[in-house]
Amino acid sequence: MAPRPPTTRPVLRAVLNAAVAFFLMLRNLVVLAFDIFRWLRLRYVWLKPRPTDIYISTAPKAGTTWMQQIVYQLLTRGRGEYEHILQVAPMVDMVALLPHGERLLDGLAEPRILKTHLAYWALRAPKNCRIIYVTRSAADSLLSRYHHNCLMTGTQLDFDGFFRQHMGVNEWGKHLASWWPHRNDPNVLHLRYADLIADRESCLRRIGAFLGVPVQDEDLPLLMEKTSFEHMKQNDFRFDPRLTLYEPLAPGRGFVFKGGMGRGKQAMKPEQQAQLDTRVNSMRQKMGISDDAL
Repeated sequence: MAPRPPTTRPVLRAVLNAAVAFFLMLRNLVVLAFDIFRWLRLRYVWLKPRPTDIYISTAPKAGTTWMQQIVYQLLTRGRGEYEHILQVAPMVDMVALLPHGERLLDGLAEPRILKTHLAYWALRAPKNCRIIYVTRSAADSLLSRYHHNCLMTGTQLDFDGFFRQHMGVNEWGKHLASWWPHRNDPNVLHLRYADLIADRESCLRRIGAFLGVPVQDEDLPLLMEKTSFEHMKQNDFRFDPRLTLYEPLAPGRGFVFKGGMGRGKQAMKPEQQAQLDTRVNSMRQKMGISDDAL
């Protein structure tokens, strides 16, 4: 057996390891404080609660996106259209991360539909709003979360490791402990995911009555179609979290735009083009790049 190489620079190793551990702890504390103050800004400055607000609260992967679609279609009698569901029912937790989050919230038509995974005590929803609280079995939520994480990371995650991590975090249990005592509050409608699966029509009628938009018989076929899994699968791009759109794109916009040449200069102000030209010319001269080489 070959001898193990001696440890080199033990003092430097110890100092650097201690420094990395310290700054990692410091970074985590700063991130935590940043998240707290960012949320406080959203809740108490940006949100400006309205009595017509509708919150959809679930633990992750417990039917949130489905309920966003249901509520929006009920409010529009099955005729609601959009490019992405978050344009009409944003996730309020994530809006706190957007620099233009206040403008997005202010621009939403009433009643605003706001999706959240926050604990009850963190959301602090006003008593005069309406909340739809959906619960789903822990096992089904966990499996759905696993597939969601695989999708978002683009990798096939190890399920055993994923399971151990989420058992330690106990995300589902913490959300349940927070919201369950409020399921019968006057402004809360509690629905089970299992009931949505078993009898969606009855659930649509319950939700419509709760929101003050009773389901009309002539609208029911379209509502059932628009809130079906088949419809949502056919329009997967409108719900895919990787394709998040909070505002409508201009006509013709998308990942593949137009290509071509010359439009960049046309889009810039003269002072912007001058600034860019100065930067580019300086780099070209330093690197010996001719005008026609790029």
